[in-house]
Formats: sequence, C-alpha cells, structure tokens
Amino acid sequence: MAVSDDSAVDVMRLLARRDPPITAGESAVAGLAGLLLASADPAARAALGLDGGSRVLLFGTEGATDPALYARLVGEG
Repeated sequence: MAVSDDSAVDVMRLLARRDPPITAGESAVAGLAGLLLASADPAARAALGLDGGSRVLLFGTEGATDPALYARLVGEG
C-alpha cells in the first residue's frame, strides 16, 4: 500500500490535536495512515481481513525530527 504525503500529514495533525498530543513525524504515522485508509475501503478491509475483532499493532518510531517543518505541517506556531 502507498500512503500519500497528504494522508501522512493529515494523521500527523490528527495526533497533534489529541489530548494529550502525540508528536509523530511523517514516517511514524505511515502505518496508521495506511490503516485508516484501508479501514475506509470495503475491498481493502476484506483483502486484509480487517473486521470488528481485528487487532493491529503499529509502531511509530520518530517524533519531530525537524521541529520547524513539523510545526509548519501540523499548523503550530
């Protein structure tokens, strides 16, 4: 699955607006962005076997590696 830059930034913003906020960079959110995109697509859900009983483990291993770019992308500052 490919995840667009726009989808990754959307998820970065989603996490940044949580309470408490989660700071995650573009690479860190790719798995979550893919999961959200797949869960919104019935064919992708079926192909991946995702249903109400699914358990998914995601790793996000980077924060704001470039704080100025992160702030610009998520709309902070």
